[in-house]
Amino acid sequence: MLASSSTPHYEHRFTLYGHTQAVTSLKFSPNGLLLASACSSVFSSPFTGKRIPKEPLASDTSVIIWNALTGVHYKTLQGHTEGVNDVAWSDDSVYVASGSDDYSVRIWNVERGIQVKSFTGHNNHVFCVNYNLQSNLLASGSFDETVKIWDVLRGTILRSISAHSDPVTSVSFSHDGTIIVTSSFDGLARIWDTTSGQCLKTIVEPQSHHPCVSVSFTPNAQYILCSTLDSTIRLWDYRTSRCVKTFKGHKNDLWAIGACFVTTNPAGNWVLSGSEDHKVYLWNLQTREAVQVLEGHTDVVLSVATHPTRNIIASGAIHSDLGIRLWFDEPNPEVNGVR
Repeated sequence: MLASSSTPHYEHRFTLYGHTQAVTSLKFSPNGLLLASACSSVFSSPFTGKRIPKEPLASDTSVIIWNALTGVHYKTLQGHTEGVNDVAWSDDSVYVASGSDDYSVRIWNVERGIQVKSFTGHNNHVFCVNYNLQSNLLASGSFDETVKIWDVLRGTILRSISAHSDPVTSVSFSHDGTIIVTSSFDGLARIWDTTSGQCLKTIVEPQSHHPCVSVSFTPNAQYILCSTLDSTIRLWDYRTSRCVKTFKGHKNDLWAIGACFVTTNPAGNWVLSGSEDHKVYLWNLQTREAVQVLEGHTDVVLSVATHPTRNIIASGAIHSDLGIRLWFDEPNPEVNGVR
């Protein structure tokens, strides 16, 4: 099916098998050639708002690198001793950073398939990691309620921020790297000055104190997109603390499901999220209309990612559905007789 200029028409093309537990993170490389995936036992990690002790489970501790266009396995990165909650690419697509239940942040040379650095300093699960655009800084958020900013070259902590009163669920730099946004199970999203570590703004929904499980800047860094455990995604003007748009229709009241932007369609941007009803949702950013619902997963869709330049989506789920799905909104060469 050909892509429409006004509505998406994503179709499932590949399913990638390799992980043995919940797919917790998916990230396309900036050059668009590779896809990184991570997994963890979500029962023994902070991926739900419930912090009830569980029996320890043997974790799949690997990060897997795939060909982003064909779904073919490329590398398996092994070294963590517990499950991995998040991955992030350096801007040159050479390195992947990972945050784990083993309290560490590690950096891997993808082509060589080896660990090149290990950062220790958190005293609980590392939930989220992200590079700045220059990739000289790495931010990590943890179940210990802190955010740490690392000097990647030296492997040292530049700043440790007591960021929230509950686990930190996401952390992201603005495009120019001058500010950071974080979210937490405490229901807050906060903006921080990267250099000083000063909190510049706290965003809270007055009518909702539900855990905030994901937050990221819009591409122009004028707004933030925040997912909360009331089945709502909100777009905030963080300068005025005003919610300007809400996106509903999916189900999300238990799991830390992230949302992100699809920016590859010239007609406009979509908002993308997984859902506890086993589906993937896309909304028109401007109209807030749900423009496509992707069906095929058989369990909670925990992680989603979008390709940087092409109309490709990746999605991963939990428990009984461990296959990563690649969805394309562009012609299939094999269907059209091109191989």
